Amino acid sequence: MGDIYYKTYTEEARGDAPHRAPWGLKQKDTFMEFSARRDWFLNSFPPAEVNRQRARTHDGLYQAYVVGEANTRAANHQIVREWRTMVKERADWEKYRERLVRQAKEFDQASAAFAEEKAKFESD
Repeated sequence: MGDIYYKTYTEEARGDAPHRAPWGLKQKDTFMEFSARRDWFLNSFPPAEVNRQRARTHDGLYQAYVVGEANTRAANHQIVREWRTMVKERADWEKYRERLVRQAKEFDQASAAFAEEKAKFESD
């Protein structure tokens, strides 16, 4: 369900009040409903960050959006590149495994033929 919300209290400030997360989500809730997504998203940022973003100019917000989008696309591109490499490595490993299995079968056949020849030789 996302990050678990933790908040620290001093003993005096907390008093007897039990800790409650700022959102109303419950276990087994999904983000398929808009209200659950909105509730989690609105309360997922600390108030200081919300105030800092509200204080930004329109150009500052746009610049932050562009930088964030560029970083996201770069990360996605790197993930795809690594996935392609992983697929190639997996294919190479499969070929190696098949070759090893084939060599093991050939060794078993050669061992059986050798044992048979040895038995013939010893019986003669």
